[in-house]
Amino acid sequence: MTSTSDEAVASLSAFDLLAGIPEEELALLARTMRNRQLRAGQAIWRQGDDAEELAFVVAGRVSISLQLPGDATVEVSSVGPGEVMGEMGVIDGGRRLVSATAVEPTTVMVLGRADYTALVSRRHPTAFAIKRRIARIGCARLRGQYTALAESLGGGPPPEAAADVELEFRGPPDSRYVRRLASFRAFDSLALWGFLTAGRYALCPPGRTLAAEGTASPACYLTINGAVEKVIVRGGRRIRVGLAGPGLPFGYESMIDGGPSPVTAITRERTLVLALPTAAFERLFDGEQPESHVFLDVIHRDLTGSLRQALRPHARLAVSL
Repeated sequence: MTSTSDEAVASLSAFDLLAGIPEEELALLARTMRNRQLRAGQAIWRQGDDAEELAFVVAGRVSISLQLPGDATVEVSSVGPGEVMGEMGVIDGGRRLVSATAVEPTTVMVLGRADYTALVSRRHPTAFAIKRRIARIGCARLRGQYTALAESLGGGPPPEAAADVELEFRGPPDSRYVRRLASFRAFDSLALWGFLTAGRYALCPPGRTLAAEGTASPACYLTINGAVEKVIVRGGRRIRVGLAGPGLPFGYESMIDGGPSPVTAITRERTLVLALPTAAFERLFDGEQPESHVFLDVIHRDLTGSLRQALRPHARLAVSL
């Protein structure tokens, strides 16, 4: 390798996202990336731009901000050396919901969306490792947004509640119905079957609490039909931060990072869910089989959608403060 490529590999090896990846793979990755030198105040991307790249901050610091009605802005986080940003946008290819601006002279290495997709689409240990780490990064970001929303309601602890662990288990649904769900149309039948047979199915009445904020979720769930509301409650105030409809997972945050559930999940109507207890979740999340590839994609897409949803009430609440 040339000294320039040696430097690029050394820079990439410092990122937790890429920890343990062989040097030769980092060298190949570095060839697909480009360096950007940014002055203080220079935008890397702006809210509303197409999400076309993932950025690795090598030096400097970047402010992540949200534009509010009336041209006001609020900083929602900052990113420094060794951290990545823009990972959720490259998953779904939507528009940026936040702006990223250098607050001091900053160096970033940029990976285009097509190259990122090619990297994580392989059935290779490196691809699985990166997808798991992306899920952990997204989970941490989502917790941060939910914490900000909870504080906007007045702070304090969530109301005492407990998840219902006595579920009415039943047989699996018709596979033809599941195949028609948008979340699963792109997956091959064998991988999808491996995923859908990893847990047990439960039919829940309206108003059933499946995950309670502040306590560990007893399982990761996937809604098969019906709907589950995800809410944050403080005192008499409540924000709905998401709705897990057919094909969407919930309750996975505890499984990913071992923390308590950041939201309360309550069935809105009669709902059929696939329940994946800890052991089943770990087999899918940590495995390298076709069904693990399907499962990680489902988690990634939901993290992206949940982050986008969480920023909307954050913006409305920031305006009112």
